[in-house]
Amino acid sequence: MGLLSGLSGGVKHEYVRHYAALDPYSPLLDASWMKLSECLPDALLRRSEWYNDFVLACGVRDIVGTRLFETPSYRVIFGLHQQIGRALPHRAGSILNIATEPLRRSARSRTESLAIPRVGAFDAPRPGMVADGSRLYFHICNGRRYPDDTGSAFASAQEAIAHGSVLAAELAQDDSWEGFSISVMDEQGREIARVAVRR
Repeated sequence: MGLLSGLSGGVKHEYVRHYAALDPYSPLLDASWMKLSECLPDALLRRSEWYNDFVLACGVRDIVGTRLFETPSYRVIFGLHQQIGRALPHRAGSILNIATEPLRRSARSRTESLAIPRVGAFDAPRPGMVADGSRLYFHICNGRRYPDDTGSAFASAQEAIAHGSVLAAELAQDDSWEGFSISVMDEQGREIARVAVRR
């Protein structure tokens, strides 16, 4: 899940539901600043549904991004979008280098605060339901259902629930997700916890 703003802010739901799984750029990002047009060949981008139907459709020509912070459960990526017909300022590189460490500290602090589950924000895991290292799934639901088809492996049920809490906190930034919840499901489709999406 991610927080999108600016040119892509209005299509956050589409990104979460469909385009995140097709995104070839975000997985390439490391601790350095990387330009989309320099790390993926033009021929690949021309064939990419993600690039043509999401990036270009948002009015974005290029992206400069970096991975600010990562744990086994969370990844924080920051990117600047270059609008079609515009160029990044010549000083963008030096400005980004100055901003990197404060952004990294902020990402680490925010992620650590989100990873601490709030009391009463979720149901306790049902005993014996999850073995350590199990693959768990995070479905978003409230009448409408947005399934997680890939899931993730977690060392414990508590770690998976903490991850569900982070997802819920991200969705809570957008009022249209109010009243939804994150269902943490095991591989057999049994719900082990439910995390409310609320501020």
